[in-house]
Amino acid sequence: MPILRAQKEELVTRLISVLQDSRVSIIFAYKALNMKANDTLRTNAFNAGAKVKMVSNNLLKLILKGIGREMEIPSKQLAISYGFTDEVEAAKVLVEFAKETETLEVLGGWVDGNFFDASQVKTLATLPNKETLQAQLVGRLGGLIGSLAYSLNYPIQKFAFVIEAVKSAQPATAEAPKADLSAVATSEEGEATVETVENATPTDEQQTEKTQTEELEADSPDEVKEPDTVEEEAEVV
Repeated sequence: MPILRAQKEELVTRLISVLQDSRVSIIFAYKALNMKANDTLRTNAFNAGAKVKMVSNNLLKLILKGIGREMEIPSKQLAISYGFTDEVEAAKVLVEFAKETETLEVLGGWVDGNFFDASQVKTLATLPNKETLQAQLVGRLGGLIGSLAYSLNYPIQKFAFVIEAVKSAQPATAEAPKADLSAVATSEEGEATVETVENATPTDEQQTEKTQTEELEADSPDEVKEPDTVEEEAEVV
């Protein structure tokens, strides 16, 4: 049953809106695609987060014009596969199905608005999927974090080992020798003797007073000696 003009316009408008919001859209040509193969292709695309829509050449030109994209359209039966999540899985479904059945030919597509030719789409299909890339990224980040933690902790551990080695290498503290009490006593006696000698030596003031006293005694007259007897006293008279 042919599609009416209004239905065509509605289909073009809907696909323009969908392709503008999609993350990946791939155009491919198909031939001798029976009902079973068609169902298998759609199921595989659905499991990869994508959808498949068969369109005529004229409608495809209108759709590409509506989203501002250009591509050479061959005179073949064409279809569009588009997805919103993983561009790698969407490309892988078409490339693998084309190898297995030889009923598809990838022509090109867009990923995040960037055009990919047929060879680039095939290269995209060989990349790891999103989950694998995330796991690899987490593994590498974990390894980097572990290496960084080891690099930061190693100097501290090494310093602690050095401190422990220094403590282990230090000898036990020797006891201080007992003081010789006899030597101390002798020293104290010697100090006492010196102090006595120093005290026995007269000072300058004492020497001066002694000299003055001797001079006064020398200048004074001799004391009169009292007579021992009466006779001596009479004789004197």
